[in-house]
Amino acid sequence: MNISTGRHYFPLYRKISTMDRNYEKICGARTIQSDKKGFFNKFYIETKQTCGEKWLQNCFGQSKSNQARILSMFNDPEICDTVLRILENVQPVYKQKDALFSAQNRMDAEKYYILSANTNKQENLAQALVFANLAVTRAPAKGVNKQIDGGFSLAMAFRTRAAILLAMDEGKVALSDLKLAASFGLDTHKNVDYYIQLAKAYELIDEMPRAEISLKIAEKFAGGKKHTIEVCREEWASKKSEKKQPKLKLIDKGPLLTNGENPDLKGASQLVKLVESKEKGRFIAAQNEVRTGDVILNEKPIAACLLPSFYGGFCCHCLEKLVTPVPCSNCSGLAFCSAQCMVEACKSYHRFECQFMDLFIGSGMSILCYIALRIFTQAPNVESALKTSDLLYKNLCTHEDSRQADDYLQRSLMAGFLMRCLQRAQYFGPRKTEGFIPTAIEIKVCTGLLGLLQVLQYNAHEIYQTVKSVDHIFDGSKIMYIGAGLYNTGAYFNHECWPTVARYFVGKNLILTATKPHHPNEVIAENYGPIFTKMNLKDRQRSLRGRYLFDCNCMACQENWPTLQKLDKQVRFWMQKVLYFVN
Repeated sequence: MNISTGRHYFPLYRKISTMDRNYEKICGARTIQSDKKGFFNKFYIETKQTCGEKWLQNCFGQSKSNQARILSMFNDPEICDTVLRILENVQPVYKQKDALFSAQNRMDAEKYYILSANTNKQENLAQALVFANLAVTRAPAKGVNKQIDGGFSLAMAFRTRAAILLAMDEGKVALSDLKLAASFGLDTHKNVDYYIQLAKAYELIDEMPRAEISLKIAEKFAGGKKHTIEVCREEWASKKSEKKQPKLKLIDKGPLLTNGENPDLKGASQLVKLVESKEKGRFIAAQNEVRTGDVILNEKPIAACLLPSFYGGFCCHCLEKLVTPVPCSNCSGLAFCSAQCMVEACKSYHRFECQFMDLFIGSGMSILCYIALRIFTQAPNVESALKTSDLLYKNLCTHEDSRQADDYLQRSLMAGFLMRCLQRAQYFGPRKTEGFIPTAIEIKVCTGLLGLLQVLQYNAHEIYQTVKSVDHIFDGSKIMYIGAGLYNTGAYFNHECWPTVARYFVGKNLILTATKPHHPNEVIAENYGPIFTKMNLKDRQRSLRGRYLFDCNCMACQENWPTLQKLDKQVRFWMQKVLYFVN
């Protein structure tokens, strides 16, 4: 894996005030635990009180490596008993399936579906889809609960939802649900209604040969029910002149890179290059002339995770908005947008994370902790994950020398908690004992997790979507943060309070588009949050120091540009040789 050296920050040589140091401490803590009500905060406080400030500063605080910190946490008598006692109690906690709940919601879905047929009201169909989604998400796998629906709750839920989707003219997802219903045990042998639904789905996506084949199979088994098939063919004939397009959009991977991809910078355009200077470290600059609107980055993340608060609204694999969720067969805590995303996730990382989803939420751990864990769970094997984590720690910014002992303790404890969850999920294979004492390979993984928790603090990107208002595509629109990711090339872009690129996301892909022309060798700058139009110089500098440990020296900071609210009402802008006055 080609991993960047990450965002480079100017070191702080001047004296930092106590207030700024406290702010820095608060910002650092939030990158580990986003919810102080979670049980991890109690774990951290209890451990810190047990070891005492003297041991924390003079022993643990003097550790020179992450491995030494992890070994100290598990072996030093001043702390290890408390750590082991708490971590030994880690157990799977997740939202399980409920066949009765699923069946009740399926019946509600069918009720609204019938109402929609009688009243021709779209709101009834929409309500039917809501109940059908709940039925699908909470239904157990085939044969798990034979007392309800004969053990076929999931197949029946998919079948019901497919009927609703056909009524909404959504052939693609209806077809997917019909196939899923069959794969989860729906009896399709001589099932006339099933093949009629299959034919309708194929017709909606304009695959008429397959639609005809499905209808002929239905006709073969129909017996005295051929009238329904004739009605179906009559409907097709009447709709030929007014073919409806599917309402649900396919996943888009974003715009093409201008001038193609740079072979040395994955996901970046050939218009840009990586340069290095003593003052700024490594950063992205223009290689050729860059025009406004040029797409200079379209990059997949090394790892990305959805915020738990959006598990019900977005796919946990590709981060696309959910319309017809496809669930994990074991848990009900999250969902995927398609069978493909579900299979990819469950064959990879989700099989290790599945039974601990509610435990993670209850711990209050931050989204960065999820990403650190994901780098291990998504890897093909432990050795590959360790290699990736080692490269990331070696090459990306960590500000190791600026960290305090209690910061290292908090991150070490979180690494231990995550490693214990991996242990319980049999990530390392079956254990001979239920005891927690880590093996040599588990110590390495815990050390890797500790390094990632430092890397992610300064290199991760928040992933957001722009929510448009009903009336206008721009007016009233707002940014909604739904997750976070770690991007290899994206980590090279340095910060300026007046950025020269616009950032947005397509699913998990990070897109950067130039907002101004750039000459060759000119810096291409991103913005890490504080922007001069909305935040004054003092607050911007405090935010950047606290969150990223550097002083910004961009033009907006050097010249102390005013915010939009402070602009003189008679400020003049030169645009295309025409003088405009802002009143």
